[in-house]
Amino acid sequence: MDTLNVAIDQTSSRETERRARIAWEAAGIAEARADVAAGRLVDEAAVDAWIDSIGTEHELPVPYAGS
Repeated sequence: MDTLNVAIDQTSSRETERRARIAWEAAGIAEARADVAAGRLVDEAAVDAWIDSIGTEHELPVPYAGS
């Protein structure tokens, strides 16, 4: 077995995985920026109130954009 080819194959595989992850992250960032630009935001106070209500007798529904 040629260890140089194995090392090159492993490096190539890691690089391919790294590029795929970076592309996936870039797509997520672009989607988030588009949501912000379109005004699809969740109010921070609504999120805080929802988090504080988790596990209580009066849990709030998950807040969504525009609600």
